[in-house]
Amino acid sequence: MLIDSALAHARKNIAWAYEVRHLSTALGLVEAGPGITAVRASAVPGPEHPLLRARPLIAPVVTRTVGAVRRPGARLSPAAEAFYGSIIGDVSER
Repeated sequence: MLIDSALAHARKNIAWAYEVRHLSTALGLVEAGPGITAVRASAVPGPEHPLLRARPLIAPVVTRTVGAVRRPGARLSPAAEAFYGSIIGDVSER
């Protein structure tokens, strides 16, 4: 929906060939060769991937708001605390 909205705002029309619900399906189709996909930055395969290469979207730029929810006073696991800290750090750096 984010991409559809951004394209509509930019007055661009795309003829979709496939629409999938799962990231793994989209990446599998790209690996098989029929096309490209737009995914969130955190889902982009790293440079070590043998078949896929990523490029940033330039126009239209697509953004979304992401939040973190935690219970006040609750003690988080070390992994959850690290994740929460990385999110808060990313937000405060902007």
